[in-house]
This record gives sequence, structure tokens and C-alpha cells, in this order.
Amino acid sequence: MINVKIELTLLALLACVSSQVLAIPIFGQNLQELSVFSKEYTTTGADSSVYGSVMTGGVGTTGAGGGISGDFTAIGALTIGGISSTGEIATVGGDMTSGGALTTGDSSTVGGNITAGGAATVGASGAVSGNMASAGVVTTGAASQVGGNVEAGGAATVGVGASVVGTVSSVGIYTEDANSTPQTSAVITSNPVDAAALVASLINTVEGNKVQILAAQLAFSQMEATEDDLDATMIADTVLFSGVYQAPSLSTTAGITLTLDGQNKKDQYWVFNIGDILMMGAGSKIVMVNGANIDSVIWNAGGYTMLDLGASFLGTLLATKYVEVGANAKALGPGGSCGGLFSALSYVNTGDAAQIGGDGCRGIASGFHIDDRGVAYFQPTEIPEPATRIFFVTSIALLGFLLHRKKVNRTTAC
Repeated sequence: MINVKIELTLLALLACVSSQVLAIPIFGQNLQELSVFSKEYTTTGADSSVYGSVMTGGVGTTGAGGGISGDFTAIGALTIGGISSTGEIATVGGDMTSGGALTTGDSSTVGGNITAGGAATVGASGAVSGNMASAGVVTTGAASQVGGNVEAGGAATVGVGASVVGTVSSVGIYTEDANSTPQTSAVITSNPVDAAALVASLINTVEGNKVQILAAQLAFSQMEATEDDLDATMIADTVLFSGVYQAPSLSTTAGITLTLDGQNKKDQYWVFNIGDILMMGAGSKIVMVNGANIDSVIWNAGGYTMLDLGASFLGTLLATKYVEVGANAKALGPGGSCGGLFSALSYVNTGDAAQIGGDGCRGIASGFHIDDRGVAYFQPTEIPEPATRIFFVTSIALLGFLLHRKKVNRTTAC
């Protein structure tokens, strides 16, 4: 009898390990590297901050003084503002890639390369650390600086007092102001950017991300609720422990605090499956206490999401429809993650001085996976490497054989 129990336990463990072998991370690599994704368009307000990268299936725009620490990518036109009324300068820390026209405002800075399927323009006193490549006309404004090469599928113009460290190559006419810093120029016969191929590649990536988000939303929605349903409106300060929560829709009144209490236990997580609308009132906030400091908070909204003025949101948001973030609101990620705002089918819009993610954050470090049934589960530790899994599974099978040679025709659930 003891041997039978041991064998059944081993078979159950083997089944669980086999199931985990088939599991995949809830977010693919592309999404893990993003802090904002929208299928339609993304607009961030003046003096707003996004820590991480942004991708949109439409046009992308940042207001004057807005900042994106990572890459900024759009299938459509891409525009970053100039200097705001507070004196802040618009900044993109990584690359800018647009399937259409690309424009940087006066005095703005780009820390990487610029690639555009249309015309590319750098504003007066603007700076680009890397290369510029455009399928159309390239223009660098007065006193601007380009730290690499400039390649234009049309005409290329370098403004008064501007400088290009590398070579300026163009299919069309090259015009250099007499007061600009001299640079090498060359005539090219083929367009440096295949606009059609660039757009097709961007569409493919955006569509892939959309499918991933919808799949993740479905996987989370299929998790069994472990706690009572939440009330439609949260009207008082509330403390919630680790678990899976659900509500048809959820809103909070202004100024309340939702506390996620980790109870000083390991591997705590929170999943909120909201059937339709998710809204946070003005000045309301979400905080984590007692060891709840890992990236393990998921908000899964089947409709749209609105974070009102000055609200402080915490976690990763997956919304099927649009996401609106009010002025001075924050959407942060637990621990060292950026959290993230993701709209599978619509847009993301943030108000002035809004903040997405925190300084030094690193993408989505989620511990959630999808099992072979398409259901999400939390696994904070990494799945063993294939060789380790094979050794582990083989060892279990061998141990089961040695302990009990007689076949037992029974199965045990995980």
C-alpha cells in the first residue's frame, strides 16, 4: 500500500512537471520590452514621462517636454515636442522608428537612431546621437546636431550652424548651409529605407503584440477566483491579500487607498479580472506593503480604463479598449518593473505631467505563465532548462519503477 501511494505521488509530480514543460510566459519578448502599447495611437502630454519603450499601431506623439526613456515606434507618423512651458526638453532615450513621417521638435534630443518611411525632420537645436535614415526628404534644423550618418531617399538639407558628424548621402539634391560644419557628402542611387518593407515589418510586430495581449487576457480571465467578488464601487480604504479577484466593472471613489498586503509571505500575487470598465478616482492610490514588492499585479479589463487626475496606479494593465491617464497621474510597476499600459484594440492617452513606470525600471518581469489548457498561473521561479527537466523527469520515472514495479492503472491530478 505504501509503494502504491509513493508511485501515485510520483506520477502526479511527473504530470505536473510535464504540464510546466508545455507552459509559455504570459508575455512574449516584444511585450516584455514595452511599457506602453496601443493598437490605434499613443499620445502623451506635456512634461509627461514614460520609463521604457512605446509602440503603437497608428501615430505616436509626445507633448512638449515629454520624455520616453526607451524606444518610440509607430506604424504611422511619429512626432516628439520641443521645450515645454516649464523648460523641460522632449527626449527619446533610444531609437525612433516610424512607418511614416518623423519629426522632432526644437531642442529635443534622441539618444539613438532615427528611421522613417517618410520624411524626417530634426528641429532647430535638436540632437540625434545616432544615424538618420529616411525614405523621403531629410532636414536638419538650424544649430542641430547629428552624431552619425544621414541617408535620404529624397533631398537632404543641413541647416544654418548645424552639424553632421558622419556622411550625408542622398538620392536627391543635397543642400548644405555655408555656416554649417563641413561633412562628407555622397550621391546614392537606391533608397536607404524600403518604406513598404518597414511598414510591413511594423504591422507584423504590432499584430503579434495585439494577439499576445488578447491571449493573455483570455488566460487570466480563465483563472479561478480565489476571493469574493469585488463591489462595483470601492468607496473606502481597502486591504486585499494575495489572490484572484473579479468584478463586472470596478471604480474607486476619489482619494481612497487600496493596499495590497503581502503578509511577509513569499510569492504573493494579485490578479484582477474586470469584465468591462476599470476606473480610478482622482487622487486615489494603490500601495504595496509587507513584502509585496515583486512584479505580480495584473489588471485585466475587458473594456476601457480611466485613471483620473493625480491617481496612482500600480501593476500591469491589460485593456481591450482604450486607456486614459489623467494629468499628474502615475502608473507604476512593483519592484524594479515598469508595469505597463496595454490597449489591445484601441489607444493610450496620457495627460500633462503623467508618469508611466519609474526611473531605472526594466520592462515587464512577470512571473505568470500560460499552461497547456490556456489558463494563466503564477510561477515566480524560472522553469528549469530542458536538460534539467529531462533529467528530473527521468529520475522520477526511474525512482517510481524501482519503488514499485507492478503497473498501477490509476491517474492522479496535479
